[in-house]
Amino acid sequence: MKMDKLLVYLTALTILTVLLGNLFRSWVFFMGAISSLALFVIVGRSLPPDDIRVDVRRETSRGIRDVYLGDEIELNIHLENKGDELRFLEVHDILPSLVEVVDGSNHQIVRLEKGEKKDLYYKISCPVSGKIEVGPTKIRYRDTFNFFSEELDEEENISIRILPRVQEMKKIDINPSYTKHWLGDIKSKSIGVGNEFFSLREYHIGDEIRDINWKATARYQKPFTNEYEAEKSGDVILVVDGYKKGIVGTMRNNTLESSVDAAASLSSAILSARNQVGVIVAGEYLNWVYPGTGKNQYQSILSNLAKFEKGGTWGLEGVKWLLEDFFPRRSMIIFISPLTVPEFSDTIVDFCRREYDVMVISPDPVKIEKNIVGDLGSTAEKLHRAERKNIIEKLWTYGTVVVDWDPNQPLEPALEEVLRYRQRKRRA
Repeated sequence: MKMDKLLVYLTALTILTVLLGNLFRSWVFFMGAISSLALFVIVGRSLPPDDIRVDVRRETSRGIRDVYLGDEIELNIHLENKGDELRFLEVHDILPSLVEVVDGSNHQIVRLEKGEKKDLYYKISCPVSGKIEVGPTKIRYRDTFNFFSEELDEEENISIRILPRVQEMKKIDINPSYTKHWLGDIKSKSIGVGNEFFSLREYHIGDEIRDINWKATARYQKPFTNEYEAEKSGDVILVVDGYKKGIVGTMRNNTLESSVDAAASLSSAILSARNQVGVIVAGEYLNWVYPGTGKNQYQSILSNLAKFEKGGTWGLEGVKWLLEDFFPRRSMIIFISPLTVPEFSDTIVDFCRREYDVMVISPDPVKIEKNIVGDLGSTAEKLHRAERKNIIEKLWTYGTVVVDWDPNQPLEPALEEVLRYRQRKRRA
């Protein structure tokens, strides 16, 4: 049991007034001593109980540990008093600085009868993606006058992953120019498995009954089979620029958060077209997910995007090594970067020269800065605009398709316009 400083001062005051009263034979000092003794009697009647035992357990609603950015998370703290009655029990759940309490409170004082159970609820929201630690839950008993306190056992932390925000992009059709033999939605201009009619031919033994063209068979008095345009899939590799020195904005609104959201949205759109998607994040560590398909791949990508740490320890040589060793030339690479780190722009140019199918999605850092601080000043803004324009024009010169994206607006319209240009260019 911890004794508060106020009680220590009261004890010292009582002893001092008794000594001074005896020394000076003055009733004034004895009145002070009597007052102090009266307080001691009151404190004695409010001494803490002998048996203080509280079981505490914390959990999220429905056991959820993965939530999307912007969603609210309900946390429950279960208390059970296994000792004597507790009149002032302080419960404080420690939260990270960026986490906001949107309903209820993570810091409460409750009363627990002997054997009573009580649940405390509150909701939180986190404005940025990533992994957050909630806890520990600190439990402290205090007496009525706050003369005594005792720290009880703490509940351990729980980890919650805030997954990136995913924009719905139904009109986006990113078709890699280099396809493989796996089934997909990309028209390969060859005969094979697909849905689009290509031509007719005479029936061969082993053809599927469902592929027989009964109208042609009845007309020519011999069986004919439909042939279809083959639909295949390709690999798309997303490379996210996570270099700390190139991030522009605040903790809540910055180019990195926009890049992560774009990567998550693109992954969803590309996987829905049955293409294979892989992700490389260049930051404090080189995190990557090898291309794959399906829901499990999507969850792996979101998990990877939520857990990475921004930085710059890993050089771009690691990114180059992964791309060159695991993916053939003509594979599609989408770089997602604000283009504020010159080395990253040089790497993009390098892959264009090596005949990869390169696209760049660039969240505009100037738009983010203006959204945060307002007017940047005409001279400063013109300089930033000129520098960014030169970088983008250089990338277009080397054949890179660049999406100059305002992060304050949806990604789909800006991406759709550039994809139409890319398709016209490929047909030419």
